[in-house]
Amino acid sequence: MAIHRLVLALGAATLLALAGCSTAPTHPAIASAQQAGQLPPLLPVRRFVANIDHEGGFLLSPDGQRLLWSQAVGTDVGLATRPVAGGATTSFPTGVFSRRQGTDYIWLGDSRHAIYGKDPRGDENTQIHAFDTQAAFAPWVVTPWPGARSYTVARGAPGTAKFFFASNRRDKAAMDLYEADAATREVREVARSDGRILSWLIGSNHQLVGRSRQLGSADGSDISVELLQPDGSWRTLATVKAFDAYWLNRIDTAAGKAWGFSNLGRDKMALVEVALDSGRETVLAAHPEVDLDSASLPPLRGAPQAYTSYAGMPVVHWLDQALGAEVAAAVQRARAQGLLAADPVSVRPWSTAEDGRRMVLGALGDFDAAELLWDRATGQVTRLDPRDAEAAAWLAAERSYSFRASDGRPLHGYITRPRGVTGPAPLVVVIHGGPWGRDHWNPATFNTAQLLANRGYAVLHINYRSSSGYGREFLLAGNLEYWGRMQKDIAEAAQWAVDQKIADPTRMAVLGASFGGFSVMAQLAQKQQDWRCGVNVVGVANWPRVVENWPPFWRNRHMFEALLGDAKVPEQRARMLANSPISHVDAITAPMLVIHGANDIRVLSQDSDEVVARLRQLGRPVDYLSFPDEGHSVRRWRNRLEMWRRIDDTLAACLGGRSAGWDYYQLVPRQLGAATP
Repeated sequence: MAIHRLVLALGAATLLALAGCSTAPTHPAIASAQQAGQLPPLLPVRRFVANIDHEGGFLLSPDGQRLLWSQAVGTDVGLATRPVAGGATTSFPTGVFSRRQGTDYIWLGDSRHAIYGKDPRGDENTQIHAFDTQAAFAPWVVTPWPGARSYTVARGAPGTAKFFFASNRRDKAAMDLYEADAATREVREVARSDGRILSWLIGSNHQLVGRSRQLGSADGSDISVELLQPDGSWRTLATVKAFDAYWLNRIDTAAGKAWGFSNLGRDKMALVEVALDSGRETVLAAHPEVDLDSASLPPLRGAPQAYTSYAGMPVVHWLDQALGAEVAAAVQRARAQGLLAADPVSVRPWSTAEDGRRMVLGALGDFDAAELLWDRATGQVTRLDPRDAEAAAWLAAERSYSFRASDGRPLHGYITRPRGVTGPAPLVVVIHGGPWGRDHWNPATFNTAQLLANRGYAVLHINYRSSSGYGREFLLAGNLEYWGRMQKDIAEAAQWAVDQKIADPTRMAVLGASFGGFSVMAQLAQKQQDWRCGVNVVGVANWPRVVENWPPFWRNRHMFEALLGDAKVPEQRARMLANSPISHVDAITAPMLVIHGANDIRVLSQDSDEVVARLRQLGRPVDYLSFPDEGHSVRRWRNRLEMWRRIDDTLAACLGGRSAGWDYYQLVPRQLGAATP
């Protein structure tokens, strides 16, 4: 590929001079396994984060005749397209995708044009680009508005190049609805927000049919889910309280029904069918332990075909039993053809042509994340993404676990044990952000958890209280406990790994981003475990500052007030500051690596600047990596490479694991390593 040629051209002499920079492990269990030849090869960091061979995310055009996917294009991230029946592949460099809201890229209804989102600076002022997949790549910047945030809402009618998007171009706190036509390059305003609209709903008729509207000016006010009437008025379908959840995936006015997820009147999110005339819910599926969080629907109209639950490992439940049987048979054909090395853990449709004849199936296995093109008429199955046989030979399978916290609450997570290491290993606890997110099971592909396992570390993820996915009561159980019980959950998860003889209690580290970065600092300050070091990525250090600098388009302030307190009330503000890492920096003695993007609008880089300055003033071991062209996420592959190289060395020094040392892809100039898929 172009990047290989570029690096080689930068000087073979330099490569020779810097070769052999890997470090040997010092932890006894890892060193013993290495001497016995039991460890997998020590892989370079680029194998996990540079994505220079990336191909994936295949989407069928609505007519089922073409494919669109993401892949590396030279040293950039890009998109590629080709006919399903075979033929030349055309690729387009696109730069940094936006992953904050909406879909990264989608086909439009004419099966010719496509759109993608882009966040050039990382400040979440996302732009939408459209292009003609059958012409010279000349993208149209649909939203060239400085300082405006825009995201895709839905594509337009079949056969057209129209689509709907929302933007705060007019008012930074309000998202107006627009329609654009990629063929004519025209944009028109469809509906204007009064500052209380939380979302716009496009129906199966490809028109605006509904909206969700906050009834009061304060966040936490009741939300009215409303349907547009023929006379232009709005009728309430459902009223959603502050800590209820209700979203509709499809509204079919012709059928008089909608389908989506709701926890109205219950603790867990259920898959429901809603009668549009009365708002009455019929539960189609529910789970006693977890929220349901995803469903597969046919392309244009109709009820859900399947849904997924994550009580531990993912389980796909088929409501359309006949389709489920067809999919199972297609997977067995793929196995017989050698397209899959083992039976997958779960399979569901990723993308379906409008006529339903062709589908892209996502088949997730312990060591594979396959994308299969399936022609239902002929039965033919083709693998689209490159199969990586090295994964099963070198990587380590991830498994679910559960235990009861010291107060009796059931907690769940995922553990990856390093391949070839016997007995207790060094442990890295990876703490998710949010806190209203959750960790899911992942196949053992070349991701950052597998990078850590390759170095000899056990990798533990924990869905502490306040994580999403386990019901309303679990979500709210962490309120005002962000410095207390939530941190105890994390420390007790590490203790579970110690008790199971998975982790060495003298060699443990914490790593996390955003709320996870806050938790890294909380763990290092509280010392509930003998943490040897921490990696804090864009972590919150000063809660009052964060809530007083919210992006104007956020509408979940009531969630933060319930979790943290109200910064406008002096005594609550004082408690928030007392429960902020900036008030406990003196207690942090273990080495810490701090990473932040200068353009972060969620957690200002000032938080990290102040923590690092104070630690250096105290003479504490701290390393700081700041990226001037990133925000709340590090997305550019060249930056990700530098970030994970620094993490690699940091953990090797404090945990005694392996490090691959300097990576020759670091020779690529920053301006060329512009993005990551």
